This record gives sequence, C-alpha cells and structure tokens, in this order.
Amino acid sequence: MAFQKEKSCSLVFIFGITMIAMQRELTSGACRVCGRLLGKLQATNHIKACWKQRLAAASSKAARRWFHLVIEGRHSPEYWMHLQAPANGTFGDLDGVLRAIWLECCDHMSGFEFPVKRPPRGRGSPLDMRAMLDAMIQQDRTWDDDDDDQLMGDALSGKLQPGAVFSYKYDYGSTTDLKLRVAGEYAAPALKGGIKLLARNEPPHIPCVVCQKPATKLCQDCGYGTDAAFCDICVRKHKCDPEMLVPVVNSPRTGVCAYCGPSKEP
Repeated sequence: MAFQKEKSCSLVFIFGITMIAMQRELTSGACRVCGRLLGKLQATNHIKACWKQRLAAASSKAARRWFHLVIEGRHSPEYWMHLQAPANGTFGDLDGVLRAIWLECCDHMSGFEFPVKRPPRGRGSPLDMRAMLDAMIQQDRTWDDDDDDQLMGDALSGKLQPGAVFSYKYDYGSTTDLKLRVAGEYAAPALKGGIKLLARNEPPHIPCVVCQKPATKLCQDCGYGTDAAFCDICVRKHKCDPEMLVPVVNSPRTGVCAYCGPSKEP
C-alpha cells in the first residue's frame, strides 16, 4: 500500500509539473516585428531571428546599441513581454514604459534591483573573514531614495549587457514583482523609435469561480488577485459592494490595488 501511495503521489507530481509546463507553453503572443503568433517558449529565439533579419537590412551607419529585454511576472509568469530599448535610454524611461503597459494605478514608488556580487567563499585567516563580512554588509545595504533617483537617471548601458538579469518592483505595499533579463544586443532597432514593444502575451484564461466561463470582473473584497473572478452574468448575483469590483486586465497587477488599466503600448 505504501508503494502504491508513493507511486500515486509521484504521478500527481509529474502530472502537475507537466500541466504547468503546458500552460506556460500555451501562453501565446504576437511578434510585433512580423505578426506571427508565438508560444512563450518560442518567443525569444524567434524575435532574435526577426531582429537579425532587420539588422541585415538596416543602414550600416547605425552606431547606437539596442538591448532585447525579456520581462515576466515573478509570481505570474503567464504575463510576459519583449522590449527593444536603446542603450542610451535611462532606467527612468524603462520604468515609465513598464508603468504604462502593465502597472500604473496610484503613482506608487518603484525601483530596479540587481544581484549582489558575493565575495568568493573559502578558508582564510580571521582578517580575511572580517574583510569578507564587512564587504557583505556594505553590499547588502538598501539603496536610499537618492540612490534610486540617481539610477533612474542612469543610462541602461551602465549596467546592462547580454545575459544580465535583474528585477523590478512596483508599489512597496501591494508589490508587483517583475523579472528582467537581457536576451541580446544589436547595432540597430527591430522597430523604428525608442523603447518599443516587440511581443506580449495574449490575455490568459481566467475562469469565473461560479460557471468557469471567462471572467471579466474581480472582487477585491472576496479575494486577492484572481481568487474571486466572475463573468458578466454571475457578477450580477454577487452580493459584495459593486465598488469593490475591478476589471480583469492583461497584466500581472490584475486584481491588485486599484489597477484597472488601460494599457498604453509604446
């Protein structure tokens, strides 16, 4: 019996992992360069190929650097997007675009965070260990407002390079946490202009908790995020104050704070 129970648990675990992988793969979005519909796992390599084709046709006089940024919700990876960003653009520019597409509701504070480089571990003298401890304390100090403001004015080229990973937080109360990485660097943009949206997920299916049809409203009095989702018909029978209802939006911030959109794409 113990063996059968262990085998059953293993099958449930494998099935759960498989379903998660399928859900992430089935999250699709259109490439804004060529118009092709892509799965999330295909998007990065496809956009790289599209970008290289555009790069070959671009003027050889282009001297600016452009980053390919991949962004997703840390706790809701079904929401994702790809951006092009000029290296001489600022973190403040990127902050403004993230707010416009996904986040802005009440002019909350926001900030970018980069991994702390730890000193190498190993055996050493007490003096070495003390120096290592001092360095770790110094590196773990939280940025103050002046540092955040200074970073927002810094050029992306000062911290970004292909392979770099970093994070972004919007609203330090009901926080929306994003993961970002630099998927590539090019000598010309894929699309004309500055920071541009290259791909974005289609709205994921959020079922009504009553009838399982696509939800359109969320009740913030009954749950957090998408825990209390209702379709247009079932929400009419919901007994909570209508002022507690917010629309379902294509954003990792859906159902959080007072976020109702609309999305403004660059």
